[in-house]
Amino acid sequence: MKRGEREYSSTFDRLTVEGFVSEQNLQSRSKVTVSEKGKRYALITTQGQDSVVFAVDGYIVKDGLRCDKLVLVRRTPEGLIPEKWSELFVELKGSDIDHAVAQLRATLRNPLFKHPSNDDIRARIVAQSFPAHKSDPTMENAKKEFRKNFQCDLRGMKTGQEEKL
Repeated sequence: MKRGEREYSSTFDRLTVEGFVSEQNLQSRSKVTVSEKGKRYALITTQGQDSVVFAVDGYIVKDGLRCDKLVLVRRTPEGLIPEKWSELFVELKGSDIDHAVAQLRATLRNPLFKHPSNDDIRARIVAQSFPAHKSDPTMENAKKEFRKNFQCDLRGMKTGQEEKL
């Protein structure tokens, strides 16, 4: 850390201090949903943990490739140090899986979203359809790359499919 830089307790702390306003405030909820252009992602939090949603595309990251949404879920009680967060990057897509992978990759590389408290990192592509034939290795190769380079679990999901934390 450079001299004079503030030490943040989490990605949520950093985004808030830097002036970014969430789409859904940090609060306890049992289900988090984000949607755009008819695509919907739903996350069930097992214990109704605190969660918050930020728009990434066009707000936190204005230029270049970036995913649509960032969902942060605090898995430790408020005030407990060190904090532990689940960080979920969501790309809501029609069917261009290659482009979705590139958008998530670019977002994961952004230092703004890196913090030691994010010990559960996930990337989700929510799409109408995925390549059906097994000869298309796009998702399998991307899953391996994301696990190796970002310690991130990448998955494709159908719109409306629910995921449990």
